[in-house]
Amino acid sequence: ARLIRTQFPELDPVRVRHLGEGCDSVAFEVNRDLVFRFPKRAGVEAQLLVEMNFLPALAAQSPPIAIPEFQFRGRPSHEFPYHFGGYRRLPGTPGNRRGSPIEFGTIAPMLARFLSWLHRFPAGDALALGVADQRLERVLDEVQREALEGFRIVEEIAPDAPLDGWRRFVQTAPPPASSPSAFCLVHNDLAAEHVLVDDAGQRITGVIDWSDVAVGDRAIDFGGVVHWGGPAFLEDVLSRYDGPVSDGLIARAHFF
Repeated sequence: ARLIRTQFPELDPVRVRHLGEGCDSVAFEVNRDLVFRFPKRAGVEAQLLVEMNFLPALAAQSPPIAIPEFQFRGRPSHEFPYHFGGYRRLPGTPGNRRGSPIEFGTIAPMLARFLSWLHRFPAGDALALGVADQRLERVLDEVQREALEGFRIVEEIAPDAPLDGWRRFVQTAPPPASSPSAFCLVHNDLAAEHVLVDDAGQRITGVIDWSDVAVGDRAIDFGGVVHWGGPAFLEDVLSRYDGPVSDGLIARAHFF
């Protein structure tokens, strides 16, 4: 609160409530209608700076679902060593924190329209604004390696699970994307906790946390779809998606 008050005196009196914390950042609600994010290390600070520079250009393209627009850009100081940022809090609750069911059939057209819009953004413009280029990275290999490394923990926690089948699935990764049409601007972390939904679970109200935004394989975003709502939800979203869909994309989405 002292840090925000010092750099943004117009927000005084500053009332702060802890919202959550991940591996990369800590988030606070400020004065009820703002969210401030504080990175935990220099690499995350660099991602946040890209996010703050790029999102205004993305927001200028009239997104069909609200995205954060950083209005407050905090500077490093003796009290906190990194840049930090604040934006007007978007309405809704993260999709993984709801007590009532999500109406996946109702929100599928909204998510399809959003991803169609996002994936059409010119990749060259995104790269010019500092967005990471993942087109040549071996993302499937990295996902596979990390999953296999995690099997030791899974074996300890769930020794009665069908581990052999799971291991075979991870070991047989699908071929990586090769067509230029497979690559576009992607959110790159479209997990349920980053999709906000209204109280009835029938409308998506916002998409947050763009720190991993990149130009990469569009299947990564659809991996978030199937992880959240299962194969039927993925099929429903893809049936309304205005972009190239192939068996390879579906296989990579399930793998991711």
